[in-house]
Amino acid sequence: MKFTADPRTADWLEYFIPESANFDWDEGNKGKNVKHGYSDVEIESVLRQSKYIFAGQIIDPPHAEWRGLILGLTENGKPTALIFTRRGDKIRPISCRPMRKNEWRLYEETIEKN
Repeated sequence: MKFTADPRTADWLEYFIPESANFDWDEGNKGKNVKHGYSDVEIESVLRQSKYIFAGQIIDPPHAEWRGLILGLTENGKPTALIFTRRGDKIRPISCRPMRKNEWRLYEETIEKN
């Protein structure tokens, strides 16, 4: 997966309030990530932690709809990669899984710098 900086979305995320009402859950994505070991509540918890990073817009593989990558920890400390899109002022989780080694390195390096 390749991604690129997206300053506009990064700015938007700084003001995002991670309440359940601000996540776009429907039959298409609700409960979908249990197969990866993540409940919807855990996914939301990633954005409630003070130390998550927006890695950027996913550019490869290409998708018809804009997608972004957030790296962070759940409230229980699970290293998490969240692929999402925006629907208005809401985050729509698309996929959530454990971070890969390269993502973990990026996460740690970025957190240490900040």
